[in-house]
Amino acid sequence: MDGRTKGSRTAAVAGCIAVLLSACAGSGGGGEGGAKEPDSKTPAPANEPATVKVAASNIQFSEEDFNRYLAEPVKKKYPHITVERINTSEKGNSLTDLIAAGNIPDLVGFYPGNLATVNDLGLTTNIEELIKKHKFDLTRIVPEALDAVKMASNQPYLTGLPSYHNPFGLFYNKDLFDKFGVPYPKDGMTWDEVRDLSLKLTRKDGGVQFRGLYADFLYRGARQLSLPYADFKTNKATLNTDDWQELMKLWESLYAIPGLMDGSYKTLGYSANEQSFLKGELAMLAGYSNTLAALRKTPNMQWDVVTYPSNKKAPGVGHRLDSPVLSVTAQSKAKDAALQVLEALLSDEVQTEIVRNGRMTVLNSQTVKDQFGKGIPEFQGKNVAAMTKPKMAPMVAVQFLNEGTVDSITNKAFQAVVDKTADINTALRTADEELNKHIQEQLQKRK
Repeated sequence: MDGRTKGSRTAAVAGCIAVLLSACAGSGGGGEGGAKEPDSKTPAPANEPATVKVAASNIQFSEEDFNRYLAEPVKKKYPHITVERINTSEKGNSLTDLIAAGNIPDLVGFYPGNLATVNDLGLTTNIEELIKKHKFDLTRIVPEALDAVKMASNQPYLTGLPSYHNPFGLFYNKDLFDKFGVPYPKDGMTWDEVRDLSLKLTRKDGGVQFRGLYADFLYRGARQLSLPYADFKTNKATLNTDDWQELMKLWESLYAIPGLMDGSYKTLGYSANEQSFLKGELAMLAGYSNTLAALRKTPNMQWDVVTYPSNKKAPGVGHRLDSPVLSVTAQSKAKDAALQVLEALLSDEVQTEIVRNGRMTVLNSQTVKDQFGKGIPEFQGKNVAAMTKPKMAPMVAVQFLNEGTVDSITNKAFQAVVDKTADINTALRTADEELNKHIQEQLQKRK
């Protein structure tokens, strides 16, 4: 998800654009040979044998998932297409490495927070004519997901399509609620209501410090409300505003419970708190679908899940699109085949298989959504369908910002509030100043 894949758009990116342009002027990387290949602007006919190279990380697709949801379905539906994976998690396989070697993939995967990297690397192309040519019905996809792709890529057109969505939910430990006589959480709760539960569950018992809730970083709440980072008309940060102050106050209230942040949990971090939840010391975890995999490995735990807590200002809204977006590259010589790979991935059949195995579809289909988690025996009888209910939050403009850097700035500001080394006004004012520096640095790089 976005919080897990904040690869920086480093200074090397700018240099790689020059490398890219020189590399593409020759034989290119979308095909398998040298100078005799057709011009990259002339895609191969849709029924001719084609190899589609897909650059994706282990976080986006495991080897098993890549074969299950991409390679095998494509081979079944389009026998003339061979899907070849380039694992960008492996050393020497980063996109900058591939570009420098003249081995440009046909499809590249990025989470929304870093999708504009496709522009920085000179790979962007408008796929809307391809979509029309192949009569792909975009109305099948959740509108917020398509809007997020455009917003994240900073383009007025689609450069790629989302593959699946990592849904969010509020996981809870039934044993702890039973132990302290507290009613279980319910679908549709707000952060304020969940905080009230956390107050009742954060206590010491038998020498063990039990904690009520881990809500994760401040940026989770910001994305739920679609709070902007900056005003791109003036290129000024907008962190020191009433909306951010209000969110910071809410988030502070979630953590300002005696005992909640004691000891090793003083510093925010999802992994450590997920482990605390699995150990039976944390009652509630506001988390995402990757935690489902961890719960499968904890068979004796009595757990369940309800809808992700909502903000009163955005009733029924969960999180924004958290999807590996697969973008067709401008240099691809197999654009038609690349679009057909996306078609296969976004078919009802493949999306149903994805949903049955614990990831959320980006399709509108309620029939597909209703299959969530049903392929996993350990989830039978669990309220995992709750993770499919919230609306997707709209994405805000990122443009030239490195969202990972922005997140680090807001994380640092909130940690200072939690540590009581700064009040909310001071923390946000400092964060605003730091973001303005980042904005100027990014603008300078683009000159």
